[in-house]
Amino acid sequence: MERNDGDVVRLTVPATSAAVRIARVGAAGLGTRLGFTFSEVEELRLAVGEAAAQLCDAGPQSSLVVSYDIEADGLRVTLALAGGPEGTAVVPAFSDLASTVLDTVVDEWKLDQGAASVMLRKSPADHDHLD
Repeated sequence: MERNDGDVVRLTVPATSAAVRIARVGAAGLGTRLGFTFSEVEELRLAVGEAAAQLCDAGPQSSLVVSYDIEADGLRVTLALAGGPEGTAVVPAFSDLASTVLDTVVDEWKLDQGAASVMLRKSPADHDHLD
């Protein structure tokens, strides 16, 4: 399987609940392409959906920009709000439930409230099958 480490897939959609599904499908497709197990793909899809929903709730008149960065040991997904009305860029802290979900299903995540973005990183449990 061709990995193309360093490739970035970028997707821009309206910051709506309907568009969250598109972001999840992108994550699932790339996770599958990178050799993640079914469970790992589902965890990645869940994380992207949760992060996207939290951002969309904070900036419903914005666009959601999703960047999927293929790394040597997995996938980094960055979601950010863009193009909203002036003064809407700050995202409140994620709910306790959303934080717990992300802590459980990804290796690392970080919310940047001022930049209205969140970064998720996930690697498969068995790194050998990524080569």
